[in-house]
Amino acid sequence: MTRRTTIPYSACLVLLLISGCGPKSKIVADWKAPDVQPEPFTKVIAVATSQDKILRRIAEDVFVRRLPEGTQGVTAYSLISEEIREDQTAVRSILEKAGVDGAVVFRMTGVDTNLEYSPGTAHYNFWGYYGWAWSATYAPDYMKWEKTVKVEASVYRISDEKLVWSAISQSTDPESAKNVIDDVAKLVANRMHQAGLVR
Repeated sequence: MTRRTTIPYSACLVLLLISGCGPKSKIVADWKAPDVQPEPFTKVIAVATSQDKILRRIAEDVFVRRLPEGTQGVTAYSLISEEIREDQTAVRSILEKAGVDGAVVFRMTGVDTNLEYSPGTAHYNFWGYYGWAWSATYAPDYMKWEKTVKVEASVYRISDEKLVWSAISQSTDPESAKNVIDDVAKLVANRMHQAGLVR
């Protein structure tokens, strides 16, 4: 159990309406190969390693749409059939024929759940309580389960099979898998652009 100081529920509702106290995704760590000169890929394949076929297709489609106009994207499901996806020789041949020079592999690394607890207001001095009680509103104890989803993105150069960039994203209290997919796709595409890996 994790005990943290949290914003009371009523205050969070107000902040949610004003500026968003809701789900958020961010890159919490990234790495770039120090011995690789950044050179934009011309054609990138998106690979989502999920056993859920529908989610896998959605993730690959969303990332391809997030790529900048100067870089062509292609989904793994449109090139690689279920029967041969683990046959490295066959997949390598398909990618070479398709002119793919970069690959982005997405993998969910974990889902963590923590219990947040914030105690209600307590006054142990009579006069402090007396003055406060006349104007204070009800402030009950507050408990909340917080879910964190982590996704790893790894970028490879096909010509020499070298890992050139990787990142870990963290999404807090997502409403759905699609929220995570959309947020992470946008974050990764933007970071790849900043790193000079896509145009």
